[in-house]
Amino acid sequence: MALASGPVFATNTAMLQLLSALHKKGTIDDETYQAILLTARADEEQNTVVSAEVAKKVDQSLVQLGTPVLSPGKFEIKDKPGAFVWRTIGRVQYDNAFFDNNGSFKASDDNQFRRVRLGVMGTVATNWKFKVEYDLREVDTGIAGLKDAYIEYIGKLPGLDPIKHPTDIKIGQSYEPFSFELLNGSNNALCTERALPANALSSFLGERNPGLKVTTWGESWTAAAGLFGTRQQETITAVNCTLPTGANFKAGAKFTCSYGAEDTPPRAFNEGYASTVRGTYAPWHKAGHVLHLGSAFSYRDFANHNLLRLRDRMEVHETSIRLVDTGDFKADDFLRWNAELMVIEGSFTFQGEYLGLKAHAPSVQDPMFTGYYVSAGWFLTGESRPYKFQEGIFDSVTPSSIAGEGGIGAWEVVTRYSSTDLTDGLVQGGQENNWSFGLNWYPAPNIRFMADYSKVLEVKGGLFANSTPSALVLRSAVFW
Repeated sequence: MALASGPVFATNTAMLQLLSALHKKGTIDDETYQAILLTARADEEQNTVVSAEVAKKVDQSLVQLGTPVLSPGKFEIKDKPGAFVWRTIGRVQYDNAFFDNNGSFKASDDNQFRRVRLGVMGTVATNWKFKVEYDLREVDTGIAGLKDAYIEYIGKLPGLDPIKHPTDIKIGQSYEPFSFELLNGSNNALCTERALPANALSSFLGERNPGLKVTTWGESWTAAAGLFGTRQQETITAVNCTLPTGANFKAGAKFTCSYGAEDTPPRAFNEGYASTVRGTYAPWHKAGHVLHLGSAFSYRDFANHNLLRLRDRMEVHETSIRLVDTGDFKADDFLRWNAELMVIEGSFTFQGEYLGLKAHAPSVQDPMFTGYYVSAGWFLTGESRPYKFQEGIFDSVTPSSIAGEGGIGAWEVVTRYSSTDLTDGLVQGGQENNWSFGLNWYPAPNIRFMADYSKVLEVKGGLFANSTPSALVLRSAVFW
């Protein structure tokens, strides 16, 4: 394009200079000068149009060749429009936790990579998509480290207007449509860990499970429903080998090995199935001005009277101690439900949720467990938290200025109060109330530093009754 157009532009420039000189010397009169000048300018405008057309064709050729394109925060390889798109995804989160022990609670300061995920997602054809993501931190648990792994169809279904009510179908492992706190990913959460009742009452079977999920939405509402099995757990067990000693030690003695992969019996995946539905209503959901209401119900039928156990940490993952714990009890099935409220108004964010679980467990008088949390955030630098309407969750924060490029990034203060009660019927799991305060810094898109102080205000019942420990958690995170 440059080689073709350059000589033409150079010729026009030289001609105009020559005409100007001849006109000034009186060699050509005004009428002749104006006529030639108009002709030269018309040629130049025509050349500009031709050059633009050539540039457009070059761009189209590059797209068709699958030239890598760097999108904001993402690296994509694209084929011709409407065809194959391949994108790398991932996240790394590194935590440091410092504990202030109290009562029966004794934990040591610790640090860990909270999440180290790699994956790919993309489009196979216009309406067909896929996603696969694995957490390398859980590589020793085999298939349990698999997060999202599904095929997705987005488009038209019979009887539904594809413009007014587009439909999303996922087959494979994905989030069950339950709880704002569980569906909202760790990249966009207000605090380092999920609220106490969300983990205690919802995530014991994993927030992601294999199955079929259908989602559709209108101008101000969304609806999702799915049938799910149970996420497989396949721990890679170490092999323990011993050599005979004493009188048994002699030439030809052999090692005795146990607990290896070869002699670990296959696990019976008999946790049954679940049916889960969720609906949201957002009468307004413009940028910086959102009202979100939602509710979900999930029924899970256990096979062979499985054991059910509800418990959770003190909203800090760097300890294995659970202050509230129901212990194992037999259950035939259970029903979960929730109610959600979320408001975004300018720099202010409010998020609250109530959760309940009713177990059909006659041996312990069919207990019911409940919990709730309320949280709020405020951007000191004026940003507003984005909202994904179709999914009914938060989107990634983009700071209005970049640290290192003359700005200071986005700064946000957050707070949360949470409570859960795992005592009912013959189950004495205890009750816990927590309060948290945090500071989030987003120096650039896709990078976040967090500092959360969590305080246990009260524990009633159980092994840790009257313990009120606290912890400070620092997180460094990047995602793409």
